[in-house]
Amino acid sequence: MWNPVDIHGSRRVLLLFALMVLLPAGIFSVLIIRAVRSDRVQAAQERADRQRQIVRLFEEDLSRWLFSTQPDAAVATALFSFRLEGDRIVFPEFDLALPVNASPPRPPAPTPLSERPTAQVITDFYYPRILVYLRDFKSGAQYFLRLKSLIVLLPGGAQGYALDAQQVIDRANGRLAELCAGTSFKGSLWIGDVRDKESASATGAFALKGFSFFQVVFYDAGVASPTDFRQYAFAYSMAFLVLVAILGSVLVYRTVSQEARLSQLRTDFVSAVSHEFRSPLSSMLALLERLESARIRDPEKLAEYHDVIRRDARRLSALVTRLLDFAQIENGKMRYALERVELVAITREALEACRYSAREARVRLCGADAAPLWVRADRTALRHCVQNLIENAIKYSPPDSPIAVTCSSANGSNIVEVQDRGIGIPRAEQEKIFEKFYRGHHAAGLNVQGVGIGLALVKHVAESHGGSVSVESEPGDGSRFRLHLPNAEG
Repeated sequence: MWNPVDIHGSRRVLLLFALMVLLPAGIFSVLIIRAVRSDRVQAAQERADRQRQIVRLFEEDLSRWLFSTQPDAAVATALFSFRLEGDRIVFPEFDLALPVNASPPRPPAPTPLSERPTAQVITDFYYPRILVYLRDFKSGAQYFLRLKSLIVLLPGGAQGYALDAQQVIDRANGRLAELCAGTSFKGSLWIGDVRDKESASATGAFALKGFSFFQVVFYDAGVASPTDFRQYAFAYSMAFLVLVAILGSVLVYRTVSQEARLSQLRTDFVSAVSHEFRSPLSSMLALLERLESARIRDPEKLAEYHDVIRRDARRLSALVTRLLDFAQIENGKMRYALERVELVAITREALEACRYSAREARVRLCGADAAPLWVRADRTALRHCVQNLIENAIKYSPPDSPIAVTCSSANGSNIVEVQDRGIGIPRAEQEKIFEKFYRGHHAAGLNVQGVGIGLALVKHVAESHGGSVSVESEPGDGSRFRLHLPNAEG
């Protein structure tokens, strides 16, 4: 938890920032969104109403054009005309008369390619479709896909004609352009698979009630590009304001949180260091008082006291060394004297330094026969790394559980592996344990001594030597730390 005294000012900063930036920006953003949404809904409704009106006017105009006999009507540009005379369909332009009550013959394939039909084309292709049209529809107009033509029956039902679909498209689009003048959209007539060649994003489509095969499609005309800042200056400005407010709040929160966390970690660090110093010093002072009193004359007891004092002195010396190394790393002044050293020998030295922390039989060295494993490293720093991993295994595992220290080589790297059967490390903490001052929750709960810089030092030393440190662990099943260093053979 954060210390309220340490973060009181930070809370005030956060509160002021929220009141002065986040709250106004949030309210303003909501109002803008509601206003823009309302305007869009209203504009969309007005556009739809206008498009329906245009479609209605267009359909009326199209009906007049298709079903009129005036000189400017569609019949004047027909491919051909026909009329019904009794039981015959007469094509006067070709002096052709065919029965009206016959069964529609199957048209041959493919569709005729000639621009103007001939008597044979009419007989083979148009006549079968006119029979179907008269049988099924009997009035109005119908589009035939393969012919790309319309068959139109004029009012009265005695006369009709065929019209090229492209003529309808051209005339309809011209009329739609007139009706859509002054609007923000354009209109296009689609007939089956015949449509306006211009590719556009459709915003509305309306079927014509009297012509099921016709469809009027509307699409935006002259839409402003999103990169047009003048068109969207207000929206972009507000978006930028909101983005700055969000980023600013995140930055302030992260900064304050980090400062508060570091402050708490420093407090914990000082407390842990004080405890680390107090425990051995208290023990040493108490034993020294007994030795000075000359009341202890038993040689075995004297040897035990000297051994305890020696162990605590070594512990203090190791702690001071780590603190000094950490201070140099923090200040960027850490320098390593690199030389070619043998990894198994370094590991043996680290094991020897840990003898006071555990029974000799508990820690077992494996892979010693793999020597020599040469690496280029700072001898003292590397020994401290291995020693730190071994001491952690001793501290965080039961007193009688074995600890295996293995030296090996694989994939161009020399490896020191320390495996214990201790409490293990949760997966969520396995990356954090290499951060400075960090101590796992399980370690803190067990009241295990430590200051939270040992693994941070190990990681720094490993990476400074071109290597790495990793961990595999499951809570309750122990941990396996691996220190990888580049092979320096030859």
